[in-house]
Order: sequence, then C-alpha cells, then structure tokens
Amino acid sequence: MKTNLRLFTVIVMFFITQVIVGQNRTITGTVTDDTNEPLPGVSIRMEGTTTGTITDVDGNFSLAVPQGNVTLQFSFIGFTDQSVDVTMLTQVNIQLKPEVSDIDEVVVVGYGTMKKSDLSGASVSLNADKLKSAGLANLDQALTGRAAGVSAVSTSGQPGGAVSIRVRGQSTINAGADPLYVIDGVPMQNTKTGGHDLGLADALGNSPTSGVSPLSKINPSDIVSMEILKDASATAIYGSQGANGVIIITTKRGKKGDAKFEYNGSYGVQHQDTRVDVMNLKEFAAYSQAVAEESFRNDERAEFEDVSLLGHGTDWQDAIFQLASIQQHQMSASGGGDKLKYYVSGGYLNQEGTIVGTEFERFSMRTNLDAQLKDWLKIGVNINFSQTDEHLGLADSESGIIRIALQTTPDMPIYNMDGSYATIFREGQTSQPNAIGIAMDDENLLKRNSFGSTLFFDATIMKDLVLHTEGTLNMDFSNASVFRPKVVYGNWERPINSMRAQKNKNTYWQIKNYLTYARSFGKHSGTLMIGQDTWENEYDYQSVYNTNLPSNDIHNPSLGDGIPQITYGFGSSSNVSFFGRLSYNYDNRYMMTYTHRRDASSNFGPENRWAGFNSFAGSWRISNEPFMEWAESAVDNAKLRVGWGQVGNQNIDGYLWGASITKMETGLGAGYRQSNIANPYIQWEKQEQLNVGLDLSLYKTVDLVVELYDKTSKDMLMELQLPSYMGTRGNESSKLNAPWGNYGEINNKGVEVSVTTHNVKNAFSWDTDFQISFNKNKLVALDGTPSAHIEGYGQWSDVVSLSEVGDPLFNFYGYVTDGIYQNIDDIQNSPRTNAYPSDGVSFDAASTVYPGDMKYKDISGPDGKPDGIIDSYDRTKIGSPMPDFTFGFNNVFSYRNFDLSIFINGSYGNDVMNYTAINLSNMKSIWNNQLALVNKRAILEEVDGVVRVSNPSTHIPRATGTDPNDNDRISDRYIEDGSFIRIKNITLGYTFSKQLLKHIYLSNARVYASIENLVTFTDYSGFDPEVGASTQSPNVFGLDNGRYPSPQVFTFGLNVSF
Repeated sequence: MKTNLRLFTVIVMFFITQVIVGQNRTITGTVTDDTNEPLPGVSIRMEGTTTGTITDVDGNFSLAVPQGNVTLQFSFIGFTDQSVDVTMLTQVNIQLKPEVSDIDEVVVVGYGTMKKSDLSGASVSLNADKLKSAGLANLDQALTGRAAGVSAVSTSGQPGGAVSIRVRGQSTINAGADPLYVIDGVPMQNTKTGGHDLGLADALGNSPTSGVSPLSKINPSDIVSMEILKDASATAIYGSQGANGVIIITTKRGKKGDAKFEYNGSYGVQHQDTRVDVMNLKEFAAYSQAVAEESFRNDERAEFEDVSLLGHGTDWQDAIFQLASIQQHQMSASGGGDKLKYYVSGGYLNQEGTIVGTEFERFSMRTNLDAQLKDWLKIGVNINFSQTDEHLGLADSESGIIRIALQTTPDMPIYNMDGSYATIFREGQTSQPNAIGIAMDDENLLKRNSFGSTLFFDATIMKDLVLHTEGTLNMDFSNASVFRPKVVYGNWERPINSMRAQKNKNTYWQIKNYLTYARSFGKHSGTLMIGQDTWENEYDYQSVYNTNLPSNDIHNPSLGDGIPQITYGFGSSSNVSFFGRLSYNYDNRYMMTYTHRRDASSNFGPENRWAGFNSFAGSWRISNEPFMEWAESAVDNAKLRVGWGQVGNQNIDGYLWGASITKMETGLGAGYRQSNIANPYIQWEKQEQLNVGLDLSLYKTVDLVVELYDKTSKDMLMELQLPSYMGTRGNESSKLNAPWGNYGEINNKGVEVSVTTHNVKNAFSWDTDFQISFNKNKLVALDGTPSAHIEGYGQWSDVVSLSEVGDPLFNFYGYVTDGIYQNIDDIQNSPRTNAYPSDGVSFDAASTVYPGDMKYKDISGPDGKPDGIIDSYDRTKIGSPMPDFTFGFNNVFSYRNFDLSIFINGSYGNDVMNYTAINLSNMKSIWNNQLALVNKRAILEEVDGVVRVSNPSTHIPRATGTDPNDNDRISDRYIEDGSFIRIKNITLGYTFSKQLLKHIYLSNARVYASIENLVTFTDYSGFDPEVGASTQSPNVFGLDNGRYPSPQVFTFGLNVSF
C-alpha cells in the first residue's frame, strides 16, 4: 500500500512539474551600451516580482518567465533604466544609454562644450526629441513656444517663409535683430550683411513681398541639437555678432559601430480653413442697392433689383486657397570604427502653397567625417549642399493676392464664357484685377544654390592641451526673377510686359584657431581657452530690367524694346577677432567664467574699427553645500547664477561710413551723383546685460528655471530719419540716402520661467514642459536726431507705427475715434476737422463732414494742448504689437509602444493692425466687402427736416462716395486684440517591437500622424493673429496687410532604420 502511494505521489509530482514547465518560457538576449560594447552584471528583473538574473561577462542573459503579459526591467549603475514588454518575445537585445542627469549633460557653447552643471549663463537646450515635429519644413519653425525668452513668430505662412525670431525682445531698429546662427561652429552670414537682399519686387511693383528663412536650406532631420544662448555672459564670446542672441546648431555625426541606415519620410496635406467674413452675391446686391442712395450716387443696378433670383456668386477666398501637399524624404547612413566615423545624408522637400501659384522645393546633402589619424591628431570634414526653388507669389504684399481677393466683390466671375480671366468695371470706379489671373500669369521666382565646406584639426599638443584649427568656405548663389506679362482681363489691362532678373553671389570664408587647456586637481578644475578668427564675406549682384518683350513666352529682359536698366554692385565685409575664456570650478559648488573678445570690423571707419567686449558669470550650487545634506533626498539641484556681459552689433551694410556714387539720367544725358550722406564717425552698437537665474530640481521629478534680466542697447545703429525736403525720401533714382549713425538706446527687462515635470514614470509615462516669458521694451533715448521718434510706414507711405522715447518700440500710431457724428448739432459742438471750413457747416456731402462720419478725439495741437481742431497733431499711440507675455505648454504621453504629444502655444496682450480691413470697410468704395462691418454702418434718416443717424450706437461710418472727412484714416478702428491660444501640434506615434522587426531586418520603425495648427482661439477677425515683423518696413511689427496665413497641416510619417 505504501509502495503504491509513493508511486502515485511520484507520478502526480511528475505531471505537476510538466504542467509548470509547460507554462514557462525562456527569454534570452544581450545587453550592450550605446557603443555596442557588452555590459556584464546588468540586473534583469521581471516587473512586479523578485524573479530575475544578471548578464554574464559577455552581456548575455537567460531568464525563465511565465506565459502571458511580462515586462522585464533592465538596470545598471550609471545607465538609464529600461523596461521592455516581452509578452510576444523570446529574444531581446537591449542597448542601455548612459545615465546623464540634466546637470551633467554636456552642452555646446561658443568654441567648445561645457557640462551643464558648470554653466553660469542663460541658455536653453533643445535636443532632437524636442525638435522632431511632423511635417516640419524649416528648422526655425521648431522654436515656436519651445524656449522661454525666445519669440518665434511667422512672418509668412508661405512655403519657405521666414520666422521672425527675437531673443529677449527687440534690441535694435535697423541693424538686424535676428540672432546669430552657428552651424557646426560656423556662423551663418545673413544675406543682407552681404549688401543686398535676395527678394525682388513683386509683380505689381511693390517692395520684396516675403521674407525668406535663412534656415530654409537646412534639412531638420540632420539636426541633433540646438543651444540658444540668451544673455550677454553666454554670447560675449561671439563679440560683435552676439547682440541678438546666438543659436548654436549641431548636426549629426557618425558613431562607432556597424553601418546604420535611416529613412525619414512624411506626406501631408495643408489646408486653410479660416475665412474672413465677406459678402456673398445676395448680400452684396442688397448692400449695393442700399448704399446707392446713401452715398449720393446714382448707381443702382437693374440686375440687383430682385435679390431672390441671385446665387451666392464667386467666393474669392475659396478661389485663391487650395488643398496643398507637402512631402519630405531623407536617407542617411552612419557608422564607423576606431579610425573613421561617417554620417552621410540626402533629403528632398516639396511644399505646395495653400495659395495658388506658390511652392517651395529643396534638395539637400550633407557629409560629416571624423578620422583619428594619430593618437594625438583628429581630422574632420563637413560638406553640405542645398538647392531651393521658390515660387514666391504676391501673397504678402499690400497689393497682393490676398488683398485683391478679399476686396473683389462676389459679382465678378473668375472666368469669362470663353475661358479667359474676367474682371468687372463700374462707373466711377477703377476696374479690379483678377486675383487668379495675377497669381497664375505673373512669376516671382527665387532659386538658390548653397555649398559649404569645413576642414578642421584637433591636435593634442600635450596632456590637457588641445589645439583646434578650422577653415571654412561657404558659397551662395541665387537667381531671382519677376515677370509681368502683357494681359487683358476684361476691362483691366496691362498693356506691356516687363521683366527684372537678378543674380547674387556671396562667398564667405573663415579661419579660426583656438587652444583649450583643461585641468583638474583635487576639488579644483578649470578651463582656459584662447584663440583668434578671421572671416570675410564678399558679395556681388547684377540686375537687369526691361519692358515690352517680344512675347509673353520670352523671358529675357535683354530683348525688350527699351534700353535695359542694368544695376551692378559688389563689396565685402571682414572681421578680425581675438578671444579668450577662463572657467573655474571649486568642488562643484562655486563656478566662475570670464570672457573677453576684441573685434575689428570693416563696416566702420578706421578710427572706430576696434571694440572690446567682456563678460563675467558666477554660480553657486547651493545643493552641494554641507548644510544642505538634510535635503539631499528632496533637492537634486539648487543653483543660483549671476551674469553680466557686453556684446556688440555690426549687422549693417559695408561702407556706410563713406560716400558712394550712383548714375542718374538728366536732360543733358547721364550723370553721376552722391547716393548717400557719409558718416565717418559711425561705430559699434553696444549692449550690456545683467542676468540672475535660479535652477531648482526636486525629487527627480520637477525642474524649475527662473531668469531675470535687464538688457540695454546703446549707440543704436540706424538710418537717420530726415525731413523730406532734404531729399532723403521719394524715388530711388533721385533720393539721397540719409546717413547711418549711432542715435539711440533701447532697454528690455523681463522674467522667464521654465518648468519641466515627470508626472508619471512607469509603463505609462507623462512628461510636461511649460515656458512663459514676460518682456518690457522701451526706447530710452534718441540722441542726435531731429525728432524724438522713429516712424514706420505702411501703404502709400502712411505712418502706421511710431517709436517714441519712453514708450515701447513699434507702437501703432493714428487717430482715436470718438463715435459717430449723430447730427448737425453734434458736428458744430465737436472739435473742428480739417475737412470743412471754420465759418460754418455746409451740407454739401461732396465737400464737408456730415452726420454719420467718424468723430475723432482732439488730443493735441501745435503747442501740445488740445486746440479744437482735428489734424495731424491729434495722432497718438493707439495700440502695441508687443505682448505682455508668451507661453508654450507641451505634454508627452507614452504607453508601451504608443506615444502622444500635445503642444499648445499662445500670446497675450499684443495688438494687430488689421490693415486689410481699411479697404474692406472704408465705406467710400463699392469694393467694401466685409459683411459684419458694412451691415453696422451708420444709416441716415431725416426727421422734421433734420438729418440724423438712425442707429446711434454704431461705430461704422456712413456710406459715401467722396468721404471728405477721411473716415478711413489710420485710427483705432483697425486695431484688434491679437491675443491667442493655439493647439500648435498633436502627434500620435507607434514604435514597432524589435522582435517583430528582426524578421524584416529592421532595427527600428515608427509610424506617426500629426496635426499642425489644429485650432486657434482668438478674437482677431483676420486670418491669423500671429503676425510678426513686416516684410516691407523694418520699423513695423504686427501689421497684417494681407499676410499669408499659416495653414493646418495633416501629416503621416515613417521613420525606419536598419
């Protein structure tokens, strides 16, 4: 019996064991570091249990796990923990990344790198993960809302359009306010520094219509990081080029390991869903019949008598906007061994514009090589090439496609019955050009080819002493052309064709050398860097213009029947610099950095060529003090920083200190004249900045950065604004350009706050980034100028902005409205306008003010006091384009293989001048087209022989054919709140498991879908409240004169590597 019992027990235990074994499975694999070296002793544990193992000397492991959902956790000292879902896997090869805390992260600074913990200046780091944004065409678009203290506002939604980037406010007027871009150590020269803008006049003869992004030739997929240096203690190493901040861009390089191939591709659809509220045909017909009598005009139209018979007419916004595609493709190969590492990439971008006739195309190539020739000698080569083709269109000009389309009434068709472009003509009105015809027939093309090459050597002369020698040659070629064909659109005619073609060439070379000595002993460590660099930027351009070419099919200005107008120019700017930086660190508690740079620039005369710039920064890492040991479990890092520095600005054309000559035609033939007033005393624009910062990290969860700064620019470089009688305004062929000089002082003060939180950290993770920036800008002084203000001009030379001493820059300038004149008594008891005589009021509507006209406030007079007269003395500040604050808010969620990011940005307190509304609602033209405004116009009625306004609460003037009161003058009627909150980007991605990918020989694969500019919450009535610097005037900001709006972008993308 006992024998049988023992036998039965053995059999049962055997089967139980087999069942248990049958429910387990074995996971095997290898763990390596980021250089593919095996890691022995890595701890591998099954999540939620104590079951685990460690890797052997070759990094291999084997672990039995049960069937079902299983997650393995890999951990090793000095490396970031990693969790892997192995539910469907039997083999896992893991690469652990070194654990680098934020404070130990190495960041790029001018002429070298530093640990973030050693930094005392103000800077922001954006790595590849933060920069990746689906459908991103231009690199500068990635800065919007991502960094505190950095304003990135699109100046145009046109493909390839520029972003207006300001670091800590506007610090200058005419001398170029964009930051310095440094790509792999090489400063990117602004084309204007070369002496000539790329953009030509648009096809209607306006000034350059759209800014071209200086970064549009760079493929964003080639970028590994961006460092934004904000305060003078950080930028002083760049001396005369660092006044507006510095953005250091580092491209990808090869790493040791097998060849790695990557493909990044995306395809998207762009859509413009915002519309300005204009009238359809029925509404316009009713309005036209009504205002015919109101405006004392006899132009009632028989076809409008029965509105019910009419359709909706032409929607001109639908006509000019289109669904547009955007596609990007990039292939790269990288890898290498102990002696040679390489990174090679090629990219292609094609972006159609959401306005017909616009497009941007880019081809790019990049090669970065690093070779270890000797133990002490390393050589590197960087080569890049890009070609861009742009159809610029007329979208952003004051007489551009958007403005034409908005003011074209719905009774005008796009095409005639024969398929030709239509127009319409009304008695007493000029005929209207056809927006589609202009967009499709006129050409405004820009083609650029850019080549860059850098060769550098790093030689270890002795222990801790390294010499870096570098030579760079960059060449940029551009061909721009505008062709205006001979066309007839019904009653609108362009009787002759014309063409302007221009070629530009910029050649930039730089040679720099610097020695770096780094030494540590005990608790002391320090770095000394000294060096010099020399660069020169040479430019030349040729332009030819002619009219009446033999055919619209012949685009050769030399074949016109006139004498070709040929322009040629050349010049150069050069710079010689010596610089040094000393950094000291004691016990990771006290850090100090001193920087000095001395520059000489050919942009200034011999007496003012040299300038020196100094900076000092110190920081105290409080969390490393012995008295903080009690808080070490809570406070990961607490550091107080203080920095002061001097930088300069020389971003003006060369030889402005001297006089130039130009050719002019006279009645006696060709002659020559002086083209500008020389100023041999022009010198550097100087800037000083004080910065105080606090870095605080708590519980490995919250990172807080607070910055306070005070920045003052002195000896501001600008072109003097002189009275027109001095000949400094008017036709370019005859005017005398005013002198450039050092005339003013600008101050910016602000506060920046950045908060990063790791809210959840497990199988589901949630991280948040929040930035908010406050900046107060003020024009402190204008020295040596005939007035205490700087003017900014709009269409027809209207003064639309005024920068006055004591106020922020670029304040909108005009009249303050005070309602509507209700009746004759109201007119007689109000300040007299300059539209009617002082001895009484006539009721002749063709020559006097009348009930229903705008009433303006009497602000001032010749003696600075109200004088009872409405005239130019009553113009005043009516708004400001400067926001009270801007912010960005990003949330990143991940669960297993899914990731989701939601990015929101916004601005508060800024105004926008809706310049487009002047034409749409001036109430003196049949082209008035804005429904919400014209329906609220002042309606006149006569009661007991007295003319009065029947709707006294309206703020829109009466309809009039002559408008003697100038009701559409620049006033606060056109100032709107530009505050907004925008859901800028939502991206949903999925990363495929490595177990699945190994069967198709891929190492990584991710798919994603994204939406850019999903929705904008704003009270602004135009297309887009985010309006940056004007493309027509350097002294105007926030002016919407038909700006190309930023589209919605729906993108699908794929990233794979093998």
